[in-house]
Amino acid sequence: MGSGSLARSVLAGLVGLSLAGPPAVAFAQGAKEATSAGKRWEEEFSFWQRASSGNDVAQYEAYLKQYPNGTFASMARLRVAELQAAARTKEAQAATDDGAAKAKAADAQKAEEAKKAAEADKAKADEEARKAAEARKAEEEAARLKAQAEAKKAGEAAAARKLAEDKAAADAKAKAEAAAAEKARADEAARLKAEAAKTEADARKRAEEQAAEAERLKKEAQAAADKARAEEAARVKAEEAAAAEKARAEQEAAARREAEAKRAEAEKAAAAEKARIEREAAAARKLADEKAAEVERLKAEAARAAADAEAKAAEAARLAKEAEKRAGEAAAARRKAEGAAAGGTSQDVRRTDGAADAGKADAAKREEETFQKAVVDGSEKAFRGYIAAYPNGRFVADARERLAALSKAGTETTETRRKVEEPVVDPREAYMDRSVRIQAQRWLSALGYNTYGADGVFGPRTRSAIAAWQGSSGYRANGYLTRQQYRMLREAAQYAETRQNRQRRYQRGYDVLEGPVDDYYDGPYYRDDGYYRRRGGVVIIPGY
Repeated sequence: MGSGSLARSVLAGLVGLSLAGPPAVAFAQGAKEATSAGKRWEEEFSFWQRASSGNDVAQYEAYLKQYPNGTFASMARLRVAELQAAARTKEAQAATDDGAAKAKAADAQKAEEAKKAAEADKAKADEEARKAAEARKAEEEAARLKAQAEAKKAGEAAAARKLAEDKAAADAKAKAEAAAAEKARADEAARLKAEAAKTEADARKRAEEQAAEAERLKKEAQAAADKARAEEAARVKAEEAAAAEKARAEQEAAARREAEAKRAEAEKAAAAEKARIEREAAAARKLADEKAAEVERLKAEAARAAADAEAKAAEAARLAKEAEKRAGEAAAARRKAEGAAAGGTSQDVRRTDGAADAGKADAAKREEETFQKAVVDGSEKAFRGYIAAYPNGRFVADARERLAALSKAGTETTETRRKVEEPVVDPREAYMDRSVRIQAQRWLSALGYNTYGADGVFGPRTRSAIAAWQGSSGYRANGYLTRQQYRMLREAAQYAETRQNRQRRYQRGYDVLEGPVDDYYDGPYYRDDGYYRRRGGVVIIPGY
């Protein structure tokens, strides 16, 4: 009985799980499937509810017959097996109860027979007491009538003795029959008890066998339930995998659509970029042609200016020699005048001094112009030309300092270039080779973002210059040039160079100098108000 109740509790738990779990999953799945599938599920679930509401094996067998592979088929088979085991257990119990009832009936029959025997003994005792009373009465009557008829008394005594003998024989016979009946009843009771014990042993054996069978069925039911749960979990997992696969397919489709849209946008942007690049290339070619023409013109102007400078230098040297010669002649004339006659006029002396002063002023002007042109040119050749023309000039010391600085800068640049290894190229700047990086550094320096050299290596200073230019141009200041930013840098540098060339043409035409040039802030010819201290052009400060 305990095993049956345990099996029923286990089955009830499994049925509860079936009603709480799989139908909910099946219902959720049915909501996504077609209407016919949902209807079939509702019919199956309704049938299962009717079958599981009772303990009729026929209902479960009817469900299995209609839905052999249904959602609750494993539950139905388990329930049928349990009900059949319970029926066999009930039959065994009924058999045990029947044996006990038979034993009880035998005991009742034995008690009834004992009761009957007791009643017979009582009746016999009553009869004997009655007979004893009658005998006494007869004796009294005999004694009373003894006197009347002793002959009759002797007959009656004989009759009484015969009656007593008959009665004793009857009593002995009754006692013998009662003893035989008692023995028969005892034998029958022993036989019935033995049969009841045998029946009880058989019933106990059948109950043990049925309990073992119930335990086996319980294990089979547990295994079936575990298998059903595993199958349900596998089915749910398969459904989840299918849903995940479907979601992944949808994501891939969306990604493909997005990639297609991006590709179309990229193609459109590439077309626009190509058109813009072609326009930029055309503009760059035009600007390059204009720049080449401008360079040729500037070269011609530079050649003419160099020729003029050489001519002026030669003229200045000649005039200097003439001035020195005239100064010597004037000094000799003065000495002659002082020695020959003391009456020379003061007017002649003033005329000679005035001529010497005028020659010195012209020579100083030519020397200053030559030095200014060397400063504007800024090359070693220009400063060497000035020193050769005016070895004892006023600006010789300044020219030598500038020449030494230029020589030192050239030496350091050469040594630095010798020591520089191939730069580590960032993936974002893989399109740039060494010449392109050098050109970018030159453009940055030309725009006022000094990289402290153009060696093709983007170090901390160059990165800082790039970041500064990016921030001022509206880009994200990360220090790395993209292709588009490189093109914008080139356009800005070309524009600045074109404007600078125009300013230089203006300066050459009107003797206006651009500054600050080199160390002019610290030189003796630059004032705080932006003008030279002595004769010369105006200094233009970039950005002023």
